[in-house]
Amino acid sequence: MNTAAPSGASRQSNGLLISFDGVDSSGKETQAKLLAERLRYVGHVVHTFETPDYNTPSGKELKHRLQNKEGSWEATPWQEKNELFAANRMEHRDEVITALGKDEIVIYDRYVPSSLAFMAVEAEGQADTDVSRDGVHTHVQKFEYGTNEMPREHLSVFLDVPPRVSTALLEQRKEKLADEDEYTDHISVQKRLYAEYDWLCTSDADRFARIACVEGVRMRGVEAVGELVFEQLMARFPHLKQ
Repeated sequence: MNTAAPSGASRQSNGLLISFDGVDSSGKETQAKLLAERLRYVGHVVHTFETPDYNTPSGKELKHRLQNKEGSWEATPWQEKNELFAANRMEHRDEVITALGKDEIVIYDRYVPSSLAFMAVEAEGQADTDVSRDGVHTHVQKFEYGTNEMPREHLSVFLDVPPRVSTALLEQRKEKLADEDEYTDHISVQKRLYAEYDWLCTSDADRFARIACVEGVRMRGVEAVGELVFEQLMARFPHLKQ
């Protein structure tokens, strides 16, 4: 196992970087906004970002690639895929570093942990690739935290929604917004991603916080999930409760 960031790769600050990671339609955007609102209410300065950010130049290219409008996503080497996501994330690097340097809070809807899971899946799916999970993780982290100098997250919140549930929610969202299919929408990809997130949480409990978003066969309410998230944060970072 090698999920630790390279020594000295992240910039030192007293700010806090929290990421929400997990399969599609697990509620990352909603919970990121809810947590930001709650932290602002108690007096914190909070900044929110997302990856992919489809509003930026690199984000627009990435969306076209994922929809196979520009080249073939499946035929693209996983290292190149990682660079596309990293380039998109890097467009907000200076804003993130500035905020953390002011002891402010940054909340990400998908951050580097999402690339750890996704690239492990992508590398496994390429027949001509002979690389271990550890090898993928080392590559991703050296590129993100080292080459691109992205700050390391202090905690990744994994919103645990089984693929059978998240895929149904994703299809409902796509129909409502008239979104086109992306490569990652397929249930087979979502199942493999879920397995990777599960492995990450089990392997590194200090870095990842698992939030059970499903109780029995039903999704917990947004506020109930938000309360579980807040409880985890307070347990790990008690100074947040001003």
